[in-house]
Amino acid sequence: MTFAQFKQTKLFKVLKNKYLITLVVFVCLILFSPKNNIIYYFKLQKQLDELEQQKEFLQNEIKSDSIRFSELEKDIDAAEKFGREKYMMKRENEDIFVIKHKEDTDK
Repeated sequence: MTFAQFKQTKLFKVLKNKYLITLVVFVCLILFSPKNNIIYYFKLQKQLDELEQQKEFLQNEIKSDSIRFSELEKDIDAAEKFGREKYMMKRENEDIFVIKHKEDTDK
């Protein structure tokens, strides 16, 4: 097939279209460019979604902790109970006995 015959084919007419060539080059750049490819974009989008979920969770934790903190500031009994339960604190003239129950293994 000579070049003159190739010019008469539909394939040559399609390849001659400058808009199609531009589109193909652009798609190749988007898909296969090392830093800006579509796979990298979707990975970043997934990571962004995970970080937004984590942000929402941590904001809820901050709200609940600030409510708990304000309760501990206002109520001395609640602060004492929190210290006893969380940090095993005791009064000066007080002894604490920890009783551990055996779990029923006969079930």
